[in-house]
Amino acid sequence: MANKIVKYTLEADGTIPTWIDDGGYHGVKNSNASPQDYTMIGVTVDGSSETGLGELTSKAAIKTYLDTYTSEWKMKDPDDITALVDFDQDANAVLLWAKKTS
Repeated sequence: MANKIVKYTLEADGTIPTWIDDGGYHGVKNSNASPQDYTMIGVTVDGSSETGLGELTSKAAIKTYLDTYTSEWKMKDPDDITALVDFDQDANAVLLWAKKTS
């Protein structure tokens, strides 16, 4: 069995879809009404056929997607938590892709 890395929104009642095992990553505002007003990245439950708002089928696809909206994001510097550094799309794509099982 395998899981998928997908884009998704919350359900209309504000709950996480039952087919998401691990999610809420790198949300981006969309045009939907709350509580579906953020598109997030998540990992489906093992064996799910769901693809949500689109499957991200490789580390490169995750990075390309992140590149579309995170270019101005900052994050805490892991070596100095008082400083900010540019969001690392590649490193975050690697972390998300590592959640994929074959």
